[in-house]
Amino acid sequence: MAEARAEKRARTSDDSSDGSQDAEPLRLAAGYLDGDFADRFRTAFTGASSDCAAAADGPGAGGEVVARPFATGRLRGVLPGGFLRALRAELAELAWHERSNDLYWFHQTDDLALEGRQHVRRLRDYMAGDEFVGLMERLTGVRLSRGHLDMAAQRYKKGNHLLCHDDDVRRGEVTRKIAYILYLVDEQWDERDGGALALFATDQDGHPTDAVARIVPEFGSMGFFLTGHASFHTVEEVTVECDQRERWSVTGWFYGPAADDDAHTAAPAELQAASVLPHMAALDTGDGDDDDDDDSTWARWISAEYRKPDVQARVQDVFLEQSSVELRDFVAPAVFGAALAELQAAAWATTRKPAHVCRHLETQPAAGTVLAGLCGFLRSASFGRFLERVTGLELAGASQQVRRFERGHYTLVNDQALDPDGLDAVLCMAAPGAQWGESWGGATHYIADQDELLRISPEPNSLSLVLRDEGTLRFVKYVNHMAQAARQDISMVFVEQLPE
Repeated sequence: MAEARAEKRARTSDDSSDGSQDAEPLRLAAGYLDGDFADRFRTAFTGASSDCAAAADGPGAGGEVVARPFATGRLRGVLPGGFLRALRAELAELAWHERSNDLYWFHQTDDLALEGRQHVRRLRDYMAGDEFVGLMERLTGVRLSRGHLDMAAQRYKKGNHLLCHDDDVRRGEVTRKIAYILYLVDEQWDERDGGALALFATDQDGHPTDAVARIVPEFGSMGFFLTGHASFHTVEEVTVECDQRERWSVTGWFYGPAADDDAHTAAPAELQAASVLPHMAALDTGDGDDDDDDDSTWARWISAEYRKPDVQARVQDVFLEQSSVELRDFVAPAVFGAALAELQAAAWATTRKPAHVCRHLETQPAAGTVLAGLCGFLRSASFGRFLERVTGLELAGASQQVRRFERGHYTLVNDQALDPDGLDAVLCMAAPGAQWGESWGGATHYIADQDELLRISPEPNSLSLVLRDEGTLRFVKYVNHMAQAARQDISMVFVEQLPE
C-alpha cells in the first residue's frame, strides 16, 4: 500500500536527523505523487471557489488550498524531516547578511544556486528537477521551466518582517510563476510567535487593502501561490519572546514562459496622486499677514532661542552645508504642552491608502484648539518667511498631515506615490523627556540609490528640516512590537513653486 510505503520512508528519514541516510534519493512523501491527490488539489486551486483540504498518504502529509483572496496552497510533511533538520544545520554554517530597507528587515544567505554543501545541493537539484516541477505543474495547472529555480534561505529574528508587496518580476522570455516557502521553523512554532504569511485583498483598482487570510509557519510544510499583481502578501513581524528562536525558511520562485501570462498578472490601475499624497496648497496669508507682523506671530509659536537673528544665521549655515538641520525645543513650551495634550485626546482614523504605500493614523485638529492654531501657523506665509531665514529658500506652498504611527505602522517608497521634491519639515509631537528606542523602528530614513543618507529618530518638540532633490527618497521605518510608545508628528512638504 502507498500509505505503508510512506510510513516506512518517513520513519527511516526521521530517525536519521544527522543526515547519514542521505545517500538515498530525495523523494516526496508518496501520497503527493498520486494522481488522484493532484487532481483534487488542482481542482480546488484553479477553481478557488472555497477553502479546501485534500489528504495525502503518509504520516503528517496532506494538502490544503486557501481560496481567498487568491489561491494559496500548502503541503505538509512534503520532504523527510531528518533531511530538513540536517539541511537547517548546514544552512547555519553559511554566511548570513542582514537585509533592511523600507520594505523588510531579515537575514538572508546568498543565492544558493552555486552552494556546494550536500543537503543544499540535493534540495536545489531535486526541486528544480522533473519530479518536483512536474508535481507543481499538476497541482497548479501552470507550465513551468525545468532547471530554472531561485533559492535562498532566510532567518527572521525578533522584530523582523516583510511588508506588503507582490512578487511580479519578468526576466526576458521567462518570468516568475510560483512563489514558494519551505518552512524550517522549530516544531513548537505557533501563531503567537508571528511570522505568518498574510494574504491581502485588493480593491476595484487592484490595490492592496487589508490582510484577510494567514498561514502560520509549520516545520516541514511548503506554501506556494501564483505570482502577479493580484498576489499581495506580507511576512508578519516575528514576535517570539525568546531571542534565540527564529523563523527559518528556504524561499524562491519557479519560472515559466512569459508568453503564458494571463489575467492574474494584469497591472493594477495607476495610483492617483490625489488619493495617496497630501493636498498641496499655497501658504495661508491670512488677514493682515505681512513682514511687519512676523515678530509678534513668531513670539506666540516659536521658542525664544530661534527668534534670535544670530541663531537663525547659524542654523542657515548648517543647513546650507548639510541640506538638513534639526531644531530642538522648537515650539514655545506652553504652546507645545497644550497642543500635545489635545493631540492625545484626538480622534484618530486609519488612512485608507493602499497597504503597499503606508499604514498609519491621521487626525484633523478641532477648530479653535491650540493644536489647530499651531497647524495653521505651520501652513502660514509667516512661517514660510521664518523658513526662508533659516534655509534661504523662498517657499510658495505646502502639504500637511498630522500622523500617528503605532505598532505595525510604516510608510513605503512607491514609484507612484512619491512626494514632490522640496523641503521636508517634520515636527515631532512626543512628550518631553520621552526616549525613543532605536530598536523600535519608527525613524525617518533618507536614501538615494539604496544608500542611506540620513536617519532621524523621533525627538520631542524637534523640527527636522531636510531638503530633498531628485533621487532622494524617504520612508518611516516599520514600528515593531517592541515599541513602548507611538510616534506622532506634524509632517509637511514645502515647495518653491506650486505644481500646476
